[in-house]
Amino acid sequence: MNISKEELESYWKNGFLVQNSLFSIEDTQQLIDSLTEFAKQTLPGHVSENGSSIYRAFHGCHLYDETYDALIRKPELLQPARQVLKDEVYIHQLKVNLKHAFSGDLWPWHQDYIYWRNEDKMPTNALVNVMIFLDDVTEFNGPLYFIPGSHQYGCIEVSKGNSSGGWEDNVSASLTYQVAEEQVSSLVNQGGLFSAKGKKGTAIWFDGNLVHASPQNISPFQRRIVILTYNAVSNSPLDQNIVARPDFLNARARQPLRERLSGVLSDMENN
Repeated sequence: MNISKEELESYWKNGFLVQNSLFSIEDTQQLIDSLTEFAKQTLPGHVSENGSSIYRAFHGCHLYDETYDALIRKPELLQPARQVLKDEVYIHQLKVNLKHAFSGDLWPWHQDYIYWRNEDKMPTNALVNVMIFLDDVTEFNGPLYFIPGSHQYGCIEVSKGNSSGGWEDNVSASLTYQVAEEQVSSLVNQGGLFSAKGKKGTAIWFDGNLVHASPQNISPFQRRIVILTYNAVSNSPLDQNIVARPDFLNARARQPLRERLSGVLSDMENN
């Protein structure tokens, strides 16, 4: 389940690593089947597209769904996360981002860590994202665009814009902490662009400071992805003296995760 030395070196250099077909069709179908039930519910972490009743994202699915709870504990995810972060890990955040056919909206250029630093008081960028494709992702249905190497510039200081301050502003198409166009152009001139495409079941690991975005989906094909954010246990947010964001954005369960083996969960708190 470990990733190789060469893969780690590529991750450090580019800010991302692609693992094709990490999950089987059966695995991804189980995750997809749960989405049908999520769409019937109105939960605090369920976010709609602006001006629409169509869901844009489901946050914190592992908090109420057994399939997603099992996902965060899979060895093929936990072991590489520990390798990258050189520490025990927990899930800081999990979300399913949806781009419906013909109507899926964009995600502007941004970095992820700045949200967790500013809103959750996370000390450092000692975290890693892993994105899992639930559909085939092509150039047509709104893939993520990465700027290779942009994570090496650290957290880019940007204005929060005209945000009202609510957490909803951090998950909409009018995203807070957007990277300015001139900064994006400069970074692209240096690192180029990478379009994150692949078959369903593909996993892509990426750094919290990697600059990324995704366009609207005007194709007749939906695009659904899961993004898990593993944080180092030693990097837990220093949020004791603030009004913390909801649990589905800033997890309160920060003990080390353990693999689910033969259907039996062995977390450290149960040892």
